Amino acid sequence: MLLELELHGFRCFSDLRIECGPALNCFTGSNACGKTSLLEAIYFLSRARSFRCRLPQDLIRRGAAVFRLVARIESDGRRETLGMQRDAQSLVVRHAGTTLVSLAELSRLLPVLLLTPDSHRLLDDGPKSRRRFIDWGVFQRDALFLGHWRRFTQALRQRNAALRDPRMSRGIEVWEREIAQAAVSLDAARSVFCAELDAELSLQAQALLGLDGVRLEYRRGWHRDHELEALLAGSRDGDRRLGHTRLGPQRADFQVRIQGRPPGAALSRGQHKLLVAALMLAQAALYRRHHEQCCTLLVDDLAAELDQEHRARFITALSAAGAQVFLTVIEPAAIAGLLPADSVQQALPNAATGDVL
Repeated sequence: MLLELELHGFRCFSDLRIECGPALNCFTGSNACGKTSLLEAIYFLSRARSFRCRLPQDLIRRGAAVFRLVARIESDGRRETLGMQRDAQSLVVRHAGTTLVSLAELSRLLPVLLLTPDSHRLLDDGPKSRRRFIDWGVFQRDALFLGHWRRFTQALRQRNAALRDPRMSRGIEVWEREIAQAAVSLDAARSVFCAELDAELSLQAQALLGLDGVRLEYRRGWHRDHELEALLAGSRDGDRRLGHTRLGPQRADFQVRIQGRPPGAALSRGQHKLLVAALMLAQAALYRRHHEQCCTLLVDDLAAELDQEHRARFITALSAAGAQVFLTVIEPAAIAGLLPADSVQQALPNAATGDVL
């Protein structure tokens, strides 16, 4: 949980310090005042990447050489400091006075889930973002998952190199065996997690949308009736022509169906947003179940595409999640009377420089 956050030279902010409430934190203000950038800073502290741009140096305020983020956090009952400094070339991360080498540790120190106006693309775009979504949950649940994933990724990289370079092809069977062995562990962990996510999604979709028959279907990336090692051996010629491996956990995916229909055919845009919100809340509920504490939820432009009834439902669901929530809206009137009593509502000024909120 975030207790306090400082931003220095990040996006439009020169210096900003925020004291964070333990429940709903709502930030209001006009366009371009930095509401989304504030959420972006929290996300960067958790993932070491932005959800808005690919180049971290683009996050540095114009005229500044670096940006710094400093967070006072509470993790496993301990109060600690997490800090980052980024210049055009490198990122330095410090936690409790020591330099962090593994950025994966950030997601354990400050677990964060995000919903933005673009999050509908989770269900519309290709499978990469959906794999990332479920793998975040599996990573938080299974301490061995990261090791299996690294083992698999290394073997996959070696097989792909052997497919492209005939001089390396003699050892390709070794890498296929390694891929297949790691794939069993990855698939088992993903399968268990997706079964739990499916059940929790049904509950959240009913609460948010009043929908029955919402199901999540996991696809592992190769045919269930065949051993992956044999499939890889049989697909070498075709894979060589393409230059990459077509079967395996790197092709895993999931789909959401509403009484057997895809969301695009069954839901309006506002309902689509709430379905993705239900996925986020389901993920958060599983995190709480396995860790006996909550992750942090970020919701950008909550009111967009939602009528008053569904805004109220969403805020009620966020409050019921028991999580620390950071949400943004442009107009306070959009959520007037909807926030619970323990919420903290703060207005960001148009020129967010040197401010303490």
